[in-house]
Amino acid sequence: MANDWNRVWRERRQEPLQFDSWLQKVLPLLPPSGRLLDIACGRGRNALPLAALGYRVTAVDSSSQGLEQLAAEAARRQLPVAILQQDLERDLRLPPASFDIVLQFFYLQRSLFDSLRQAVKPGGLAVVRTFSRAGKSDGGPGNPDYVLQPGELPAVFSGWDILLHEEGLDQAQRGGCLAGIVARKPPAAGRKVAPCA
Repeated sequence: MANDWNRVWRERRQEPLQFDSWLQKVLPLLPPSGRLLDIACGRGRNALPLAALGYRVTAVDSSSQGLEQLAAEAARRQLPVAILQQDLERDLRLPPASFDIVLQFFYLQRSLFDSLRQAVKPGGLAVVRTFSRAGKSDGGPGNPDYVLQPGELPAVFSGWDILLHEEGLDQAQRGGCLAGIVARKPPAAGRKVAPCA
């Protein structure tokens, strides 16, 4: 799988990096600073602008090509981004309770959700957005393993405070409906969390 993505990122090397517009829209729901993990970061289209905003970003991906491009661009922009190459399909481990924000955009691996939830600090946020069947738009991934079912994200984050959940409203560039969620992990017992917005 990493080899496939290495080919994709080589082919897209000259394409501009576009900060996800939905992520920009939900930024007011996020704390203004903190440790942030970008899962399946690719070339860093979200990791780089978030680092520029002052987040302490760790970017993880299996593709050496994507990570090399990210590292070169981070150096060019003089942004500190910690880079981690990891095949998440073989190694599900993420540092537990280590991040104020965990992002996962356009990557769906259901076996990773437990590790993702555990990587968020108590009171921290998970921000997830990817393809969904909750809508009438054709396109998106042909493999149903990579597409959310309607209502799946709120179920994944059951017991968390759902700050925002949208599905079936937007369409990706290559077609297919999308779903997104911003969910806050319950704080540790006896600890209060200040609102983000």
